[in-house]
Amino acid sequence: MLILVAHGSRDPHWRGSLHALCDNVTAQLPGEEVKVAFMQFDGPSLPEVVAEGVRAGEKSFRLLPLFMASAGHVDKDIKPLVAELALKHPGVKLDLMTPVGEDPLFPSLIIKITNGPPSAE
Repeated sequence: MLILVAHGSRDPHWRGSLHALCDNVTAQLPGEEVKVAFMQFDGPSLPEVVAEGVRAGEKSFRLLPLFMASAGHVDKDIKPLVAELALKHPGVKLDLMTPVGEDPLFPSLIIKITNGPPSAE
């Protein structure tokens, strides 16, 4: 299971955008379940999504932080939370991936976006 780990917001439109992203990623990864987990303001939380997956028999989770850098939520909140989840769910693989902003592909994505057609406003 791939879990997109997002910050969370009180703005319902923001949440809708994340669910649309999740649906888009799901469509492009046939056979893999994709979920969104929020760190604050919204649910479900990362522990809730992992627990739901474990109940469904999932044994491997890839956690992709939708953050620009490790500093902040990833280092201070997500890493310790993943360590707690590993203790709570022994035998389950929890792979915390590099935040999207630190991924080597991210600069190329920025170039692709900025060189593409104008976005609708």
